[in-house]
Amino acid sequence: QPENHPGNCWPFPGSQDHVFIKLSVPVIPRAVTMDHISGTAFHGESISGAPKNFAVYVSDFPGGFKEEHKEQGTFLGQFTFLAALNPSQTFQLKNELPGVVNYIRLQVLSNWGHPDYTCLYRFRVHGNPPKDG
Repeated sequence: QPENHPGNCWPFPGSQDHVFIKLSVPVIPRAVTMDHISGTAFHGESISGAPKNFAVYVSDFPGGFKEEHKEQGTFLGQFTFLAALNPSQTFQLKNELPGVVNYIRLQVLSNWGHPDYTCLYRFRVHGNPPKDG
């Protein structure tokens, strides 16, 4: 969702978890954007609950995460989200894929130090449509 008011996030306990995202249309993924709270809503506790390190994996079908690619999917890169510098950051994916995908796996590896939870506000996938339309 485009709204990122304080507390309007997907919170999960601790600093590590993952989410599977079914894309609205199949794409060849090129980049991802992570968003956190912006403007005056920034404060220490908010930043400490933001994702820090994360990895992105893809598959063209949900079963591909378990059967074809050793439970992870195809690795597209690991990144660091610098929430205190910019609440919206785009990361170019490192591994090029030859075809389209339907599913993304976002693996949050750490947060900025909050001991109890991590809050994921918005995660977007940018890509190209298949060459045949």
